[in-house]
Amino acid sequence: MVGTSHSYGKQPVEKFDVLIDKIAAFKPDAVFGEFLSAEDYDAIKEYWNKKATEKRFAYLNSLNYPTPANPDRFIRQTLERLRKHPNLHQDRMKLARALYLKHDIANARYQLYRLDKARPNFGPEEVAAYQAILGVPDSLYSNRSNEYHNLVFPLMDKLAIDQLGAMDSQRHDLAWQAAWDKADALFRTWEKTMDDTTSADARRYAALIARTKALGKADKEAGLAGKETWYMNSPDGDELLNIVNFYGARRLFGTKGFPEKEVEAMLAQWQNRNDDMVRNTVERARKAGAKRVVVFVGANHRKIMVDGFKATPGVTVHELNSL
Repeated sequence: MVGTSHSYGKQPVEKFDVLIDKIAAFKPDAVFGEFLSAEDYDAIKEYWNKKATEKRFAYLNSLNYPTPANPDRFIRQTLERLRKHPNLHQDRMKLARALYLKHDIANARYQLYRLDKARPNFGPEEVAAYQAILGVPDSLYSNRSNEYHNLVFPLMDKLAIDQLGAMDSQRHDLAWQAAWDKADALFRTWEKTMDDTTSADARRYAALIARTKALGKADKEAGLAGKETWYMNSPDGDELLNIVNFYGARRLFGTKGFPEKEVEAMLAQWQNRNDDMVRNTVERARKAGAKRVVVFVGANHRKIMVDGFKATPGVTVHELNSL
């Protein structure tokens, strides 16, 4: 189980090679990431990223490049061919397009990553083919600071794994957003009551702020040392993210006027999403026959998912910092 940052900066200093070697030594036979499966994406009418994703589909369709008569067979056969001949770049372009239009965004992104690495060496014919099949470079793949470009996809290459399992869930997203908005508004109102710094509640809040600053300082120092991911997978990293993402979570319960009910509602929706992600991972890994799985998530999911996996019969959990 690996918690990550979603952005390591435009010029990352993170020591990704060390991370990749450590995780590869675990010898996983499957990799899962924080993507929706095609089926889960299609089942959700609205969530925070739906409109942006639909625009990408529309962009691809606007190119009017021919669609395979049987996309599933085309994807299967092209994957087999690329395993033998990885430098067939135009075949990889067609595969990335077919995967994207099948709404298998996780694996489309992996193929786009492979093309992104190869693109500097493309000849004129391949440059023209890329534009015809996938459009303007960077239109579909431009984030080179995230965990997938720097950690997950290079690990897959090292392991010779060309399929990324999708385990995200967004079916609770609208309820989550509503709960978050309500908790945020009430927390901001409550925070204004802390102006009287002599009160016991204000001192308690000040102590939490001081703790958060100390944890944040340690996080920054780890990042500058190229070890941010290790910090995010530590108890201190879990504590920091839990505080800053959930208004202290339950640490301020009992202070006068604190929106306990609303924060609890927010935490309940967060639990729902993570329960889904745990279940999706276990069910899909077992269906694929995988025995040793590495799961990558935004670090705020890490602790709650570790707890979920530990509560699942037949699952043994290994955390990054214990490898």
